[in-house]
Amino acid sequence: MEHFVVTIARQYGSGGRQLGEMLAKRHGIPYYDRNIIQMASDDSGINSELFGRVDEYTSAKPPIFGRTGVYTGDLIPPQDRDFLSDENLFNYQAKVIRELAERGSCVIIGRCANYILKDYDYVLRVFIHAGWDYRMKRASEKLSMSEHELEKFLKKDDKRKMDYCLRFTGKEWFDATQYDLCLDSSKFELERCVEEIESHLHL
Repeated sequence: MEHFVVTIARQYGSGGRQLGEMLAKRHGIPYYDRNIIQMASDDSGINSELFGRVDEYTSAKPPIFGRTGVYTGDLIPPQDRDFLSDENLFNYQAKVIRELAERGSCVIIGRCANYILKDYDYVLRVFIHAGWDYRMKRASEKLSMSEHELEKFLKKDDKRKMDYCLRFTGKEWFDATQYDLCLDSSKFELERCVEEIESHLHL
């Protein structure tokens, strides 16, 4: 497979980001994560700080497009009053993700890329999850928090990602049918997870 794209959705503390970096480095291909925000900002002309609103989405915020704000791929023009809406900020990120996937092989972390690229034949959609203790241990190595604070942080982050996915795709983040491969990184070393992904790419 000469042209391939791997999207990685992951729980915080599962090592999904590190796994994506390892995979990209092994194959000498681009790795995209939060830098997609700056690309979307450059493309739209919208201040990059505003894109943080989408990342911090909570279910308390009402959607703009009727009853739902589910992604359709349509961009709202600058003259429209909803040009700076959360939905349009998401749409511009989605536009960048599609363009990156079409440009060449790469690894894309998060941002519902699995849904945005669900109809692309050369895309492998991966979900990385892990046991609670494993996630707590990895999170404690990055964050200076008490055990109680870490527990609250992980639960809040899971909910944020679930809300984000449901709002913009209408799908459940944890739904295995939205992915081609689900891996428990607490059962396998990250290196083994990378090899498993590669085996599904038929490299």
